[in-house]
Amino acid sequence: MAAPAIVDQAEDAEEFIEKVDEVHRLIEGLKAGTISPEYIDTKQKQKEQKEREKLELAAKRPAGRGPPPAAADASAPQTNDEGDDQDAEAERRERAMAKVKELMDNRDRKLRARARYEEYVKSQDKTQFGTDYTKWDIWCPEDEEDDLINSMGPNTPQFKAMEKDIDDRHRQMVERRQLAERCRVSGNAAYKSRQYSEALRSYQQGIDSERTNMALHANAAMAALKISCFVQAIEHCDKVLSIADFLHNNKRDPLCVKALQRRAEAYRALQQYGKAVQDLEAALDIEPGNAEAAKQLVKARQEDEEARKQRAIAKAVGRAASGAAAGPGGAVEAGGVVLDLGKLGRLERLAALLAPEAAVAPGASSSSGGGAAAVAADGAAEQGVCGSGDGSAPEPSSSYQQPGGAGAQRGPALPPRRQAKAAGGGAAGRDQGDGPSSSGGGPVAAERGAASASSPSSSSSSSGPGSSTTTTTEGICSELRELLRDDDACCVYLRECGGLQHIAARVIAAAKPPSSKATAAAASAPAPVPAVSELAPLLLLLNDACMNDGNLKQLPALKVLPAAVAALGAGTSGGAAATAAGAKDATAAAAAAAVTLLCTAVTDEDVRREVSKLLAAGDGLGLARLVGLLSTAQPVVQGVALALLGNCMVDKPVKAAMAAEWRRDASASPPPPASPSPSASAPPSASASAADCFLALLRSPNAVLAEKAAVLLGNMATDAGLRGEMLGRHGGVVQQLGLLACGSSSPSSSSSSNLDMDLRRAAATALFNLTVDEAGQRLVGEDARGLAQLYALAAASRGAAGVDAGCVDHCTLAARAAGVVARAARVQAGAATLLGLGAVPGMVAVVTSALDELEGGGGGGGGGAERGESPLAALMDAAVRVLTLLTSPDDAALAAQVVDAGGVAVLLRAVRQAVAGAKAPGGGSVWESVLANAALCLAGVARRREQLAVLRAADPVPALVGVAYEGRGNAASKNAAIALARLAHDPAMLEKLRELHGIEIIYQYVKP
Repeated sequence: MAAPAIVDQAEDAEEFIEKVDEVHRLIEGLKAGTISPEYIDTKQKQKEQKEREKLELAAKRPAGRGPPPAAADASAPQTNDEGDDQDAEAERRERAMAKVKELMDNRDRKLRARARYEEYVKSQDKTQFGTDYTKWDIWCPEDEEDDLINSMGPNTPQFKAMEKDIDDRHRQMVERRQLAERCRVSGNAAYKSRQYSEALRSYQQGIDSERTNMALHANAAMAALKISCFVQAIEHCDKVLSIADFLHNNKRDPLCVKALQRRAEAYRALQQYGKAVQDLEAALDIEPGNAEAAKQLVKARQEDEEARKQRAIAKAVGRAASGAAAGPGGAVEAGGVVLDLGKLGRLERLAALLAPEAAVAPGASSSSGGGAAAVAADGAAEQGVCGSGDGSAPEPSSSYQQPGGAGAQRGPALPPRRQAKAAGGGAAGRDQGDGPSSSGGGPVAAERGAASASSPSSSSSSSGPGSSTTTTTEGICSELRELLRDDDACCVYLRECGGLQHIAARVIAAAKPPSSKATAAAASAPAPVPAVSELAPLLLLLNDACMNDGNLKQLPALKVLPAAVAALGAGTSGGAAATAAGAKDATAAAAAAAVTLLCTAVTDEDVRREVSKLLAAGDGLGLARLVGLLSTAQPVVQGVALALLGNCMVDKPVKAAMAAEWRRDASASPPPPASPSPSASAPPSASASAADCFLALLRSPNAVLAEKAAVLLGNMATDAGLRGEMLGRHGGVVQQLGLLACGSSSPSSSSSSNLDMDLRRAAATALFNLTVDEAGQRLVGEDARGLAQLYALAAASRGAAGVDAGCVDHCTLAARAAGVVARAARVQAGAATLLGLGAVPGMVAVVTSALDELEGGGGGGGGGAERGESPLAALMDAAVRVLTLLTSPDDAALAAQVVDAGGVAVLLRAVRQAVAGAKAPGGGSVWESVLANAALCLAGVARRREQLAVLRAADPVPALVGVAYEGRGNAASKNAAIALARLAHDPAMLEKLRELHGIEIIYQYVKP
C-alpha cells in the first residue's frame, strides 16, 4: 500500500532537482550572455503547456481498480489546493523574473562602464606622466575581480584592521582640528587684548596641529606684523597663498586678499616697495572694491617713487665722487631724475650749519674765532654723513625703523666726496682729515670747497655761486627754504644728508622750557628769548621740507610733533618773556608756524593720528592751546587752525577733548600762571571758551573764516556726544547759524555773492546737523523769528523774485532750510509757528515746483529719476516731511487745507516720481523717504471720511498698491497699507482693491 506513495515522492524529488538545475543553468547563461531573455520566456510557455496537457491527460484516464471517484462536495478542497499551488508558482515565477531583470540591468551597466573605460584609455595622452585620478574613477572590474571584492566581507581580519586604521586616523584628525580651533579662539582673545606675542604663540601652536589651516596662518601673519616680525609675517602669508592654490585650487579665496595685504605691509616695512605694489595690485584684481587695499596701494606707490628718487640721488652723488663729468650747470641725470649737484652741495652745507654741535646764535657776528669753530663742526658733520672716505659706494640699507622708534628712517648711505682746495689755500678750505685735496672732485666737491671758503669764519663776503655770508638761524632757514621750494630732489637730499634730523633736533631744543637763569635773564634783557626766536623759522623750514611725502612720514620718528604742539601755546602765553621787546611777536610767529606745520602734517593719515593723540593728551592741553590761538591769532592763522581742527576732528580723542572744551566755562576758570615758554604745562590764557570762540568766528567780518567755522561746526555736530555738549548751554551758536543761513547776518557787505552763498550753505548744513537731537529742534522751534526766516528761505524755492528754482546752489540751500524746518515741526512750538505761517499750502507749492522741475528737466518722469539724490529730491523730501508732520493730528481743518491746496494730486505725483527714482541707478534713501512720508500723509487725509470723495477722484489705489507690494516690509509699504485700509471704507475704492488683490496686501501689515 505504501509503494505508490514512495514512488510519487521520489518522482517529485527528481523533478525538483531537475527544476533547480534548470534554473541554475538559466541564471548562469544570463550572466554569461549565452541565453537571451526571449529564450527564457519560450521555455516558460512550454512548461505551462506541458502542465496543461498533463492535467488534461489525468482527467481522461480510465477508471480502474481502487476506490470509487470522490463525490463533488469532497473534491472542493482539492481544487482549492491546486489554486494555492498555482498562486505560489506564479509568485515564485514573478520573483525569479525580477531577479533576472536585475541581473540583466547590472550586466548592461557594467558593459557600458567597460566601454567608457576602454575608450578613455585609448584617448589618453601617453606622453604625460603622473597619477590619473580620472582613470581611477571610471575603472570597472572584471567578473573575477568582482568575486574577489565580494569575498572580502566585514568579518575578515583584513577588513577589520583597515576599518580600525580609518577610524583612528579620523579621530586623530578631528582632535587636531579641535585643538587648532581652540588655539585660534585663544589667539583672537589675546590679539584683542593687544597681547600680540601671546596671540602669535597661540596661532603657531594651532598651526602645529593643523598645518593647512589658512585662517591660522593669516592671523599669525597679522600678529607678527604687530610685533615687527616682518619676515615671519611674509612666510605665513606665503603659506596662505600656497595652500589656497595647491590644496584648494582657489586663488581668489577671501583669505588670499588679506594675505596679500599683510604681505605688502611687511614688504613696505622692509623697504621692498616694488613687491608691495605687486601684492596690492593682485589683491585689487581679486577684490576690486577693497577700499583699504586701494589706499595701501597709493601709499606703496608713493614710497616706491620716493625710494627711486633716493637711489637716483645716491647714484648721482656716487658718480660725482668718482670724478664723472657733469652736464651744463652741474646737472646730471640718474634714474630719470635730473639733479643739480651744485644746488645739492649748497643745501648740504647749509644743513650742516644747523647741526646742534654747529649751531650759531641768532645774533652771532662773523668773527674769526666763532667762525673757525663753526667750520670745524661743519666738516665733522659732513664726514659723518658721507662715510669713511674709502671712495666706495655702499649698498642701500635694509634696516627699518617703526614709526615712533628711536631714530628716523634714512635712505641709502651716500658715498664720500673729495673736496677741492679753497681759492686761498688756507686751512678753512682743506678737507678735515680726508687726505690731500684734489681739484678733480666734480661739482659736489667744488661746491663743498666754495662753501668752506665762504663759511662764517670768513670776514669777507663772497658773491660766487654757492657762497653765503649768512650767520643767523633765520638766514640759514631762509636760504634753505629757497632751495627746497618746488624742488622735490632737494627735499629728498635734505633727508639723505641728515639735514632733516638737524632741523628736528633744533626744533626740539628750541621748544624746551628755559632754565631759571635764562628766565631771569630774559626778564632783564631787552632781547627776545633765543629759543623762541629760532622756533618760527625752523618750523617753517620743516614745513617746506614736509612737502615731500617721505619727509612727512618721518615726523613721528623724529619726535618733533610734541614740540610743535607745545609751540601752539606760544601765541597765548604771557609773563615776563612776553613783556620783552619783540618777544611777543616771536612767540606769535612760533605759534603760527607750528599751526602751519601741523596742518601740513595731518594730510597723512598715520601722522594725523599721532597729532590727534598729542592734542588730546594731558586733558586736552594741546587742543586748549589751539582753541585759545583761534581767539587771539591773526585771521590767516585762524584759518589754518580751523583747517587743522577739521582734519583732526575725525579722530575720537580729539572729539572727546573738544567735548570737554565745550564744557569748560571760561569765566569760572582763573587765568593760568605766566609762561615764558611755549612748552609750559599750563593751559593758554584764553579769554573765551570754545563756544565764545566759535561764536566770535561766526560773527567775524571775514567771510572765509566764518564759512570755515560753520563747516567745522557741522562736522563736529555729526558726533552725538559732542553735539550734546554744543547744544547744552550754547543756544547763541544755533541762533547765529540760523541768521547766517538766512543771510540776515552777512559778515561783510563787500564779500562776493559766491562766497556769501558758500557761507549760507555751510551754516544751513551745520544747523541741519545740530537739529538731529530734540534739544536742537527745540532751540529752533522756540525761536519764532528765526523759524519764520528759515521757512521763507525754503518756500523761496517756488521761483520767487530773485531766486532760480533750478539753480543748484539755491536749491541746496533751500533743501537744507526745509530740512531744518521739518525737524523744528516735531516740537509743538515749531508746529504752531509753521501753521500760523501757512506752511501747509506753502509746502504743497514747494513740492509742486520741485516736481515740475524734475519732470521737465529730462522730458518726463524719467528725467528726475536719472538725477538720483539731487538737491531737488532732497527739497521735495523735506517739504513732504513737513506736510506729514503738520497734518499728523486728527484735525479736519488740516486735512481740508491739504485738499484745498491740491495736495492729494501733488502727493500722488510725488509717489509716482519717487517710485521711478528708487528704481533708477543711483536712487537711494531720499526717494524711499519721499514714498514713506507721502503715503503717511495720504493716510492722514483718508482718516477723514468726508475727504474720501476727493481721494476717489484722484484714484490713489493703484499707486499705493504698487508701493505696498514693492516695498517688501519697509516703512513705505507699511504706510501705504495703512492708507489703503482707510480708503477701503469707500465702496468704489474697495472694489478696486479687490480687483488688484490689495486686500491680501493690507492683511500683511494691518491687523483687523
